[in-house]
Amino acid sequence: MANLAPGDSGSFAVFFQNTGALTWTLGTATQVSLGTCRLDKVTCGVQPEHYTWNPGTWFSMTAYAAQSKSDVAPGDSTSFFYQVKVPASTSPAAYRFNGDLVVAATGALIHPEGYYQEASVTGAPDQAPSDVQATIGDTNGVGGLNDVRIAFNAPARNTTTAYDVQRREGDCSAAPADTGFVKLATVTAQPAQSGSYIDLDRTNGTYCYQVRVPDPLRSSFVYSNQAAAVVTASTIGVVPASTSTILTQSGGIATNAYYTGDKIDLVFNVAIKLAAASIRVADSDCGAPTTQSGPPATCMGTDTWTTADVVCGVNASCVLSLDRKTLTITLTAPPTQVAPGSVAGLQYPITIIEGHGITDANGTAWDLAGSADRVFGPVGQ
Repeated sequence: MANLAPGDSGSFAVFFQNTGALTWTLGTATQVSLGTCRLDKVTCGVQPEHYTWNPGTWFSMTAYAAQSKSDVAPGDSTSFFYQVKVPASTSPAAYRFNGDLVVAATGALIHPEGYYQEASVTGAPDQAPSDVQATIGDTNGVGGLNDVRIAFNAPARNTTTAYDVQRREGDCSAAPADTGFVKLATVTAQPAQSGSYIDLDRTNGTYCYQVRVPDPLRSSFVYSNQAAAVVTASTIGVVPASTSTILTQSGGIATNAYYTGDKIDLVFNVAIKLAAASIRVADSDCGAPTTQSGPPATCMGTDTWTTADVVCGVNASCVLSLDRKTLTITLTAPPTQVAPGSVAGLQYPITIIEGHGITDANGTAWDLAGSADRVFGPVGQ
């Protein structure tokens, strides 16, 4: 038996032939057992040197096993089976288990043959880390708090320096060998030293991480504890959209119409940037929009909307908040009319129908159609 490690178990089997004249009968005076012998091969019927390998299943302190057949006639054979378990502190080496056939009742040797079997113990297998942790940050300045750092300490007694970091989408309810776990990288860490890996630019969601170590003797892996990471503030895969659009101030010139001095706050779901930014708006000459997400009300008959452009740096002041998620637009001059409507001026509520030069950090344009709120006015709405 080869390639055992401390804590491993295994089984031995041996066959003996009845070369005598009596039938071996289980539970009688003729029952035979596979008795234990010490390493000198001749001292039998006593507790052997490797008795600590007995997992509690041996026939007795001086016998490995009883005959497996109930009756073994002369000329017939029977098998003997017994288990061993490698003690935790066992050093790598070959360990011999000597024995011989004995009468169970008396321990007398029947026909000494010098039976033995060996178990080969290798070093203890490498362990997986037990302290894997997952933390979320913004390591590369892209996409917000969406970089997951996996950190662990390599077990001190390991010989390997290779640790596979794995990720599974979802919570940590799956077994370590679940096929949903994918290998991200192999991290090199010396024994008793720390190792880490950063899983960059994750989209919002829940992720489970673990570290595995190969066990080549068993063609398998040993696994660490699992650590979950819940990413909620990533902008990767998130399209810029306005979540709130409010007229916060009236210039006082035309309280029912969008005009110079009016101020609106646009709140976005992600940080945005401006480049020659402008918006085109449509008023309510055909009626108010049915929802804050627009579009403008459908015109009937000869009614038409009034449409106009608001251009940052031309007829409006455009300022971003510190977190770049709120855009404040203050009219410094009247909106530039594009098409006149049924009623002169831009009547509240106003719907933003186009946006230009307003994107996220990656250049993705403002998704007006997918925005929850793009309608504003009068003041407070």
